[in-house]
Amino acid sequence: MSAAVASAGRQRGAALVAGLVLLMVLTVLAISAMRTATLNLGMTTNVQARENAFQLAESGIQATLRQVAAAAIDLDAVAACPATPRPWSSADLPWGAAVAVPALRGRYEVRLCAAGATHDALGSSIGSTQLHYRIESRGRSDQRNAEAIHAQGFYREYPASGLAPPTHCIDLACLPPPADAATGPSRSFWTRERAP
Repeated sequence: MSAAVASAGRQRGAALVAGLVLLMVLTVLAISAMRTATLNLGMTTNVQARENAFQLAESGIQATLRQVAAAAIDLDAVAACPATPRPWSSADLPWGAAVAVPALRGRYEVRLCAAGATHDALGSSIGSTQLHYRIESRGRSDQRNAEAIHAQGFYREYPASGLAPPTHCIDLACLPPPADAATGPSRSFWTRERAP
């Protein structure tokens, strides 16, 4: 009988060791799962912040185009784009005041410049002038300081019917307004994003 008692005592010790090993394996798996979940949450937050910055930059462009269409911006007073190649610094072409958008948890800043002119462009009237403008919008999310910079161009066409640039015009931005402003500006765009 003493042999049976000794055998049972050894089994209880083996069960304790096996239980501790199993508990350690489960603890390591739980820590690994927690780290993976935390990493996925961080990645999801980054994607959401970048998407908000994208939407904020687009909001800035759309707001500026609405102001141009409503003639709320005096395009004749818009400064020329810097002659230096991109990217422009804030000293070359300063950003406008930041506009907060609480729904997207962030803000956007816009800068607008006159990018030059073309004469007799394909698809336009003979003798007409197209004055090109460039809108840059920088969206910044309050989450993780994500940033997206989008740019969009538009032009206004000045018909050949006697609306020539004034002789004192140093910059093409001082051309007279188009005769038909109802058509609105034509547009093209490009985008640049910086991940958080």
